[in-house]
Amino acid sequence: MTDYCLFVSDLHGKVNRYERFFKLLEKEKPLAVFFGGDLLPSSILHSFRAGENMPDFVTDYLADKLQDLKNKMGKDFPKIFLIFGNDDPRIEESAIIEFEKKGLWNYVQDKHISLGDYYVMGYAYVPPTPFLLKDWEKYDVDKNVQPGCIPPTEGFRTVDSDHNIEKATIRGDLEKIPGNLPVERTVFLFHSPPYHTGLDRAALDGIKIEENDVDVHVGSRAIKEFIEQKKPYLTLHGHIHESSRLTGVWKEKLDQTIAISAAFEGPGLAVVKFRLSDPYMAERIIL
Repeated sequence: MTDYCLFVSDLHGKVNRYERFFKLLEKEKPLAVFFGGDLLPSSILHSFRAGENMPDFVTDYLADKLQDLKNKMGKDFPKIFLIFGNDDPRIEESAIIEFEKKGLWNYVQDKHISLGDYYVMGYAYVPPTPFLLKDWEKYDVDKNVQPGCIPPTEGFRTVDSDHNIEKATIRGDLEKIPGNLPVERTVFLFHSPPYHTGLDRAALDGIKIEENDVDVHVGSRAIKEFIEQKKPYLTLHGHIHESSRLTGVWKEKLDQTIAISAAFEGPGLAVVKFRLSDPYMAERIIL
């Protein structure tokens, strides 16, 4: 059985990007496909805030297209693993779960699923951002918030929170990962990149807020700690579109762990191709 995989992130509901990716998927017939969050169009959020009926992107487009591919590809249809990102309204989670129950994809938020000799686990939360939607934001390692960012206790949510917003942290969540999970054979699908790497560099050079320098590295310190301490097999990330343009880096080795980002700033879609047996030899193409 092949161990060939495809990884994409931050499609933001752009149908032309999805169409190009689905053509590649049908052609390449991978074992698995990983979607790293920020999957939905901004029109859903705009409709929610205006109190209007939301465009049903998950049901009428994403699930419909993947079901067509599944019917066409048969046994060659890959296993699909996905999480949301900070731009995805959590009110759409129920639709994602509905199609997971129908066997179309695996929604791996805060749970792990086997993939051959490996496991896959997902985690969508990111540290506080300057944006108002807080469905998928938590404090990182403590209640400190970077200048210019809005804490999780402010902003708005599309559903009621399922955790204590004041106390919850990404660090705390990662500490709860089951001790019997073989992390050394697990692919972690994160939306946030790890802090102070080539994957989390934002275009914030020279910006000050109330005389405070804004940190140009905006990834998660907790995720960086987790990688350094637990040494997972492979971590997949998105979120910071411009990072690879600024650093020239979209994959790097952090001790024993290979960390890869599919976020991309440009008119095309970045797709990362890799084999589970040798992820460091991953290739990135732009569709």
